[in-house]
Amino acid sequence: MVELTQKKRYTEITAYLNNPHRGCCTFQHFNGDKLFDGVGWNEQGPFEFPEPIEKVIKGYLPTSVSYCRWFWDVMEPEDGKYDFSFIEKSLEVCEKRGQKMVIRLMPFGSSRQSQIPKWYRENYATIKDSPKSGIVQTVPDPESKDFLDKWGSLLIAFAAKFDGNPLLEGIDLAFIGPWGEGAGKSSDEQVERFVDIYGKYFKQTLLISQLSQKTFKFAKKYNAGWRVDCFGDLKGRGSDTFSREMTTCHMYDSYPKGIVTAGAQDTWQTAPVFMETCSVPMNWYWGGNEPQSNHPADIDFIIEQGLKYHTTYFMPKYTYLPDAWIDKLEDFCRKIGYRYIYRQVVLDRFAKIGEKFNFTSWIENTGVAPIYVHYDLAIRLRQDQTEEIITLNHIDITKWLPGDVWLDENIDIPKTFQPGPLEVSIAIIDKNKTPAVRFAVNETFKDYWLSFGEIYLT
Repeated sequence: MVELTQKKRYTEITAYLNNPHRGCCTFQHFNGDKLFDGVGWNEQGPFEFPEPIEKVIKGYLPTSVSYCRWFWDVMEPEDGKYDFSFIEKSLEVCEKRGQKMVIRLMPFGSSRQSQIPKWYRENYATIKDSPKSGIVQTVPDPESKDFLDKWGSLLIAFAAKFDGNPLLEGIDLAFIGPWGEGAGKSSDEQVERFVDIYGKYFKQTLLISQLSQKTFKFAKKYNAGWRVDCFGDLKGRGSDTFSREMTTCHMYDSYPKGIVTAGAQDTWQTAPVFMETCSVPMNWYWGGNEPQSNHPADIDFIIEQGLKYHTTYFMPKYTYLPDAWIDKLEDFCRKIGYRYIYRQVVLDRFAKIGEKFNFTSWIENTGVAPIYVHYDLAIRLRQDQTEEIITLNHIDITKWLPGDVWLDENIDIPKTFQPGPLEVSIAIIDKNKTPAVRFAVNETFKDYWLSFGEIYLT
């Protein structure tokens, strides 16, 4: 008796896949650049773009995302005159290096970093404040219309130029306090006004909001994701009263409370979670800022919490990662975000030209989050030199949460084909109909289409 259907099961691969929109990030650099020296980093984004040293620098991990941030004074050197040329160049470098970029635009830094532009300081409303370091700085009056208008105008100009750029992974909301991270005296009403500028003018680009300040409260209505900037912090300095183990730290005292009180537990289902490290992992390994500290952090606990929070992006400041932990961190980055395993397809063995064939499939997302950027799922039909790509427009892969996906599809067979074998394959494709996201299985062609095998046309 002739079987009317055929079944194919796939072989999962466990290797790291450098798929887009997830995983480890470079910081102020791009794939192949030299790492920051030691355990320090620079808060100002790149202006120079040397050729890469190698594809993946020793001591770091593969990455498909670059995270860069720049200060106001370089983006608007004169009142109303914007210079985004270095950001344009950065996006070009990302494309060459196989990355996309998350960007944060910052009004000013801490006392030893870039301050507000001279033209703003001399002509618009400012106050004296010590927002982070305790050192008095001249900063924009956060409640003033001046600050809302001038910083808002820069954001609007940036959005007009870059919103929807396929190389722009996301925008990190920033406006008040050093680095724009929100540590400033500002009313809810003013914070909402700033957030509304982002929400109104960045219509296509993912928004990412600082979790611990007021920003996320208002950014949620624009489906913003959230980020924290001290992931991995388990110990403070200690004092005569409290041991280091009993001091306040982010992983125990800030994030469990902050995520719950912000109502951010389920944000990951529709928008990304971004983890920037507190200091750098080498300092975690030392247990302090010097090698002699020798009190390693609990890396397993840190990773466990990162997976629990459904992390998509991990940004460890682009400094050398501890050799003893590199495998653990690579495994962490393999699991964060999405990871699609094509488990099985059941496919008609025979079909008639001009009619339909059926297939059912089990796909499993073994990551901790969905993908947040839309791509199409498509079927490719091939016979000799004839090819048809059929987009399954009704399937939204951003809905593929961790767990099982089931497909049951009927596909039209164009009359351009002839009787005989027809090769069938599937892929997640971009606008150029090129596979953009690889399934974590062995049975793919070199161009990353996944083979279903053949059906016989009559």
